[in-house]
Amino acid sequence: MNFDDSVRDLLECCPGATVAAIVDPDGIPVVVYPFTPELETLGAELAAMIGEINAAGRELDHGAMRQFSVTTEKAQIVLTTMSGGYFLVLLLDCDAVTGKACFQSRLTGERLYSEFV
Repeated sequence: MNFDDSVRDLLECCPGATVAAIVDPDGIPVVVYPFTPELETLGAELAAMIGEINAAGRELDHGAMRQFSVTTEKAQIVLTTMSGGYFLVLLLDCDAVTGKACFQSRLTGERLYSEFV
């Protein structure tokens, strides 16, 4: 499966999406479409957050994080975990419909799952 096509398709099927990426467990972007250098910093910060959320999930016996979204003044971020610590990042305009983005991101993550096992 072509990662570039998967990321591009995710971006195109979510109205208001501006950037989509696959990020490795260390926070390093593997594929970013369209390329934006800010995603390197964002990926690193999100990877650290995933570690903290997963630790809290274990402590509370809730399990590993699968997906979360963050809304800021200027953007929304949807993060979906895959296997092996890899995760999808989808950046959206602040007016975009988050529900569709979460759903499409989850479908893309499931399609890519076997590529990262």
